Amino acid sequence: MGNEILLSAIFAFILVALGAAWVGGYLDKYQSVAQDHALNAMGENKASYGLKSTLKGERLTDDKDLNDLQDDTADTAGGLVGKGGLGEDIGAGLSKGL
Repeated sequence: MGNEILLSAIFAFILVALGAAWVGGYLDKYQSVAQDHALNAMGENKASYGLKSTLKGERLTDDKDLNDLQDDTADTAGGLVGKGGLGEDIGAGLSKGL
């Protein structure tokens, strides 16, 4: 019983410390690095991910075929500036500015 309380207290302290560091802005530089690593693991950059999420964000109609076309267009446009795309250099340059 005593060990569980001690572990809970340590866990709570770590959560409070991380929350305070996040609110204080001390983790901003690490957040950007973590985003870059996550996007690299998915084969994307900030420009391609942002383009895809923007184009897929709001459905224009309730028609499934048009929604599929919208998704395909977003994937194609994001793929152009993503890794291995024709505009990979442009996407990399835009990603550094984001």
